[in-house]
Amino acid sequence: MALHTIRLPSGEWEYDDAKPLGKAGGFGEVFLGSGENGPVAIKRLKISADQAAHRELKIGHSLMQQSFDHVVPVLDAGQDSESDRYFLVMPVCDYSLQDKINEASGAIDEAMAKSAINGIINGLSEVSNVTHRDLKPANVLFHEEEWKIADFGIAKFVEDSTSMETLRSSLTPTYAAPEQWRGERPTAATDIYALGCII
Repeated sequence: MALHTIRLPSGEWEYDDAKPLGKAGGFGEVFLGSGENGPVAIKRLKISADQAAHRELKIGHSLMQQSFDHVVPVLDAGQDSESDRYFLVMPVCDYSLQDKINEASGAIDEAMAKSAINGIINGLSEVSNVTHRDLKPANVLFHEEEWKIADFGIAKFVEDSTSMETLRSSLTPTYAAPEQWRGERPTAATDIYALGCII
């Protein structure tokens, strides 16, 4: 067991890097953690303070101040005061859309597919001023009986902080829009493209 304590703007959290939740993604990896109110999911970003030039994780902080029906809430976000790593803290969700796709023999259940697609559309509508940039089934999570989008703003933070080559290596090829490969500025159309790929 490798237990780590991190201190973020809203409090102190612990996570065990021997207990990953799902596979590591291009922009970070998620671990089971805990806070004063119980279990949480802690995402450790694949970016150091040197790369980020001590930028604020503004989108994470913005989402903390709002309540959504189809976006996974952010409980805390920022740079750990004891290290040079950046983290997001979220509630533990039941499973991802990718989990259900992996479990299915063939296509997933039609009712589940419709519910997930509606959840994605509603989530994108709720945060219409933010481009997700990394929308994929692994970032669509079932939480409190609803499908919700996770990881809004992570790709933007990495995009602002790293080279284009690093960013390209972090993209999920199956869902990345052509403009992302060309190094152009993503827009809402980027997320709509990814939604089409998911469907």
